[in-house]
Amino acid sequence: MEIDNLIVGGGIVGLLLLRELNLKHPNETSVLFEKSPFLGDAATGRNSGVLHAGLYYPQDSLKLKHCLRGKKLWRELSKELGFQIEECGKFLISTRPEEDEALENLYQRSLQNEVEGIRRATEEEIQELSQWAYISQAFFSPSTGILSPGEVVRSLEDEAYQKGFMILKENEVFSIKREKEAFHIESQREVLKARRVFNAAGGFAPALREMIGLNDIQSYWVKGNYLKLKKDFYHKSLIYPVPLPALKGLGIHTSFDLDGKVRFGPNTQDVEDYEFTLHEKVKEEMFEGIQKVFKKITYDDLELDYCGIRSKIKKDGKLYTDFFINEDRNYFEFLGVESPGLTASPSIVTSVCSEL
Repeated sequence: MEIDNLIVGGGIVGLLLLRELNLKHPNETSVLFEKSPFLGDAATGRNSGVLHAGLYYPQDSLKLKHCLRGKKLWRELSKELGFQIEECGKFLISTRPEEDEALENLYQRSLQNEVEGIRRATEEEIQELSQWAYISQAFFSPSTGILSPGEVVRSLEDEAYQKGFMILKENEVFSIKREKEAFHIESQREVLKARRVFNAAGGFAPALREMIGLNDIQSYWVKGNYLKLKKDFYHKSLIYPVPLPALKGLGIHTSFDLDGKVRFGPNTQDVEDYEFTLHEKVKEEMFEGIQKVFKKITYDDLELDYCGIRSKIKKDGKLYTDFFINEDRNYFEFLGVESPGLTASPSIVTSVCSEL
């Protein structure tokens, strides 16, 4: 079997690639391989579903470029595919005066990044938030929103089947060899040749690229756990603390479903195994951090919800903090697409496909 484009990975980047390639190049044969029985079952379906506004990222970074553009593209996609986006906004808070300088630095970066609508919180807003969280200072990002990753994946999968886009699940890739201007691929269910390969394998993207002899990038997995709140809580807008150093995480914050059910998370936990087991001790560890930021929460108010793994990377042994998006002849790769990867994914995909 010979095809034009093979996409490896059925997360949000892979699904958007399949859509974009089929819509822009309908005369080419594009196929997506996913090793799981389900699409979007790893990082895509196991995050907080937040569409970020671009507050945190350096001005020359791919994260900022694609985050700002991706947020706008999601609005267009929601109309085309029929899923919901809630423009709830989020408050960034310092919980004590010692954090005020860090919060102010983040506010100034947001202004430099030209984040849409950024403003300082009003006294009335701070007074209301103070009923739910410990607050010294705060500012508001109105363009931050939420969506349901599961709903988005279902919408993309439904469209793919309606339009005849080719998806093969439970089809892990075992071997990729470059042969002149094509690739020979052996997988769980197929042997084929592809003119182009798109590596959108998330946390396993570094392992996939090693099959064609690229060894300068290693996976660095950071697990994030979420706790569900069993009672009502503030959910007009998201509440985020000052982020952790080096963007290892954005701190334990609130997130909520489109129906308003609140959860707390994610924490940050370095892991060696890519698995999604939840442990009761995580609740104990996270409760201590939640209490430092949020009020009116008891241990019994919380229960384990779900967890995900950030697909961070190390390049030449050092932590790489930006997206790594690269083209090597007819091989395209998307590594380190962690937060704000969900937000950025439409922009990443359209940028790459526009050059084909």
